[in-house]
Amino acid sequence: MQRIHVIGIGGSVMHALALHLKNAGFIITGSDDRIEDPARSHLAAANLLPEKEGWFPEKLSPEIDLVLVGMHARPDNPELIQAQKLGLSIMDMPTFVSKAAQQKHRIVVAGSHGKTTTTALLIYSFQKLGIPTDWLIGARSSQVPTTLQLSEAPTIILEGDEYPASAFNPQPKAAVYRPHWLILTGIAWDHVNVYPTPEAYLQAFEHLLQTLPKGSLCFYNESDPLVKMLVEKHLRPGWQNAIPYKELPHFRREGRWFVRLGRRVVALPFWGRHNILNAAAVWRMLQEFFVEDKDFAEILSTFELPYHRQSIWYQDEGRLVIRDFAHAPSKVSAIIQAVRETFPQMPLTVVLELHTYSSLQPLYAAQYRRALHPIKEPWIFLDERIAWEKGADVAALQAALGKGVRWFSDRHTLSQAIKDVLSRPPRAVLLLSSGTFGGLTPNDLR
Repeated sequence: MQRIHVIGIGGSVMHALALHLKNAGFIITGSDDRIEDPARSHLAAANLLPEKEGWFPEKLSPEIDLVLVGMHARPDNPELIQAQKLGLSIMDMPTFVSKAAQQKHRIVVAGSHGKTTTTALLIYSFQKLGIPTDWLIGARSSQVPTTLQLSEAPTIILEGDEYPASAFNPQPKAAVYRPHWLILTGIAWDHVNVYPTPEAYLQAFEHLLQTLPKGSLCFYNESDPLVKMLVEKHLRPGWQNAIPYKELPHFRREGRWFVRLGRRVVALPFWGRHNILNAAAVWRMLQEFFVEDKDFAEILSTFELPYHRQSIWYQDEGRLVIRDFAHAPSKVSAIIQAVRETFPQMPLTVVLELHTYSSLQPLYAAQYRRALHPIKEPWIFLDERIAWEKGADVAALQAALGKGVRWFSDRHTLSQAIKDVLSRPPRAVLLLSSGTFGGLTPNDLR
């Protein structure tokens, strides 16, 4: 194999895989209809940035040995169709990574929420403990600077999405990785564009649990009733090992969160019950390695969340702007609760961006209405370009979310509204999105 073409090369993991393959000596080409930083800068530095954004079937020829397909490529993707016509070898990213990790001990983190933070903390823990590992994660941090690492390490830690692997492979990504050890963080209906009912969504996790081999370990959040039900239903005692975990003992003091590890009290550099649950999952797994309290205390106290998680954009005595990553309603609800508990003295304005295909489904909007219920006047941001590209029915969304919601469609209007709110302290503003709010940056709020 010499020549590899990557359909969807601008993806968070796809561009990292393209860089890895080029460094391994392969000739790499690729396409995407949207490439944003940091992928754009990384690809440009490696001379892999496509000349133009878009899909170009003429890039496909019989000389290409393998076509790698990202999640972004739909069944009607012109390059995918051309590859199929030419009879080229086609493989989705999860299958490729699974084959590359075939001889490794595979640890997968799955669930509707908390996957990226839990994966990042587990990778960082392995690094601090000197345990060699590879990884795949959806977002970088200062401590995990690349979304993909493949080496000779005997273990790989994989963030396992429940989204289908590709347009031609309906298996959940997490199941394609075929884990030996699994962390299951929580289940709340998501990806409604693929799983139109909660029952269909649950089936993705049922399939994942059914892939666990004999002797496997499943660390599961016992406080989540759906997780508990599925684990008890599908794991066979004596065949697989189900290991429950729950929130670590914790308390708050003057805006700081603390957990107890044995006799130790650890001040956390993050906040929220959802993140304490993420830490509990990692701690329970590390106990299988006989890690001591003091070592995990050091890990927790120095851990940094992935980028765009609990990022402070602005703070002074009476004003606060927090940027956090969320699109699933369950995550929106958990983050709002965490911020209100951490900063109870500050009235809170919440801005949620509707960005994903799921979030733009009016059927799904009732989930957001419930998540935003604690907020007196929630704000919704829907970028005009995203709405057009993804065929959003804006009127139906507005009707589904109901009255008392303030809508924005461009970042300039949004930034001015945020500045107006901040001019009347005390006030906290929470920005929730898996997108960019149309390119909004901290400088726009100054």
